[in-house]
Amino acid sequence: MKRIGQYFSAAILVSLLLLLTGCGFQMRGAYQLPAAMQTTYVDASGIAEGSGLSRILIRRLKASDIKIADSESDEVAVLTLSKEQKTKRIISVDSRGRAREYTLTYTISFNVKAVSSEFEITDQEIRIDRDFVFDTEDVLGNSREESRLYEEMQVDVIRLIMLRLQSQG
Repeated sequence: MKRIGQYFSAAILVSLLLLLTGCGFQMRGAYQLPAAMQTTYVDASGIAEGSGLSRILIRRLKASDIKIADSESDEVAVLTLSKEQKTKRIISVDSRGRAREYTLTYTISFNVKAVSSEFEITDQEIRIDRDFVFDTEDVLGNSREESRLYEEMQVDVIRLIMLRLQSQG
């Protein structure tokens, strides 16, 4: 009796796996980037030093089997990050005229150039907006929430950069 239950559980598990693969579901793994980017130098001089964006991006590139070069040369692709911008805009106020809701915007521009293979991705801009409700009673909590939202937006921007790079391959 116990063995029948184990077979039944195994059959259900196999059936679920077949259903998932049949519908096109795939675990998110490494991105398939263009061959011209197999060795890439990341130029992050155009973004804020403490942002962490380039560090996370380099980690994602390495996870996709991209070798990261220490310097720029004709044999490597150069991924340039520029125009990183964070903005906060008031979108609603309370009855006393105090800000109640903001829109946070995170924007980054990037391009890729590989001289030896004549591969190029011209300037691309990625912009993400998030709404943020400001609690006038919890100013410290608002600051933490705003920082957390910008960090999440950075992760989303990196995912979008990787997808755009993959689409060029």
